[in-house]
Amino acid sequence: MAAASHGSIKAFWAITAIVATAASATFTVVKERQARAATRTASQARAQLAAGLNRAGAPLLTVLGNVTTAKTPEDMRAAIEVLTARVIDIAHSQCGRSRRPGANLRAVYYSYVDNRLERRDWTGRLTSSPPRSAFTSGANLHDTEVVRFAASDERLLIVDDLYYNAPAHFIDAKGRTYRSFIAVPVRAGETSFGLLTLDSDLGGSLTETDAGHLILLAGVLAAGLAHLASRQTVGMPRGQEC
Repeated sequence: MAAASHGSIKAFWAITAIVATAASATFTVVKERQARAATRTASQARAQLAAGLNRAGAPLLTVLGNVTTAKTPEDMRAAIEVLTARVIDIAHSQCGRSRRPGANLRAVYYSYVDNRLERRDWTGRLTSSPPRSAFTSGANLHDTEVVRFAASDERLLIVDDLYYNAPAHFIDAKGRTYRSFIAVPVRAGETSFGLLTLDSDLGGSLTETDAGHLILLAGVLAAGLAHLASRQTVGMPRGQEC
């Protein structure tokens, strides 16, 4: 009986070791497959976003060309309005869809004027209240920080989820209509023109890839605004071509 019992114990531990080894190997294979699938999904999302921006890029550059070839200040300002609308439309339609497809997005452009940000144009998320109409430096900590950031040479601010990782200046972070956002200064050289933002009602729905494309869009808008500013500085007689 002792011998039989001892043999059974040895058999039990042998079988247990085999099962554990097999389970470990299976788990490793599953994890590797999941990692490969996640990589493929991320690559596909980047490719889809790049394709979308590529399709939108041609008309965007056409509008920028209209800014640089406008013959009068009125035509140039009209072209800038179209360029602004096109930039925020592309930001809203092409970004923020890869990680959480059900996210409800909103894109906003604020113009920087005399230590103040004024909302110029926006699109998206009509189910909630409109975005802030203005931020004034000195009004409160939040406004002051937003205006400072827009006027700085910082590259971007991306917040994955306000519920868990809100910047210190965000008062009542959980009371806002959005949970994640990207903000990019619209800046050319040493001149600040404003702030381009993209926000989502879902946490974790915006990615570094989205941030990179928002930087690109802000740069295109800044190029148009810088051209307008340079022509206004040197003067642009009516009928003179840029």
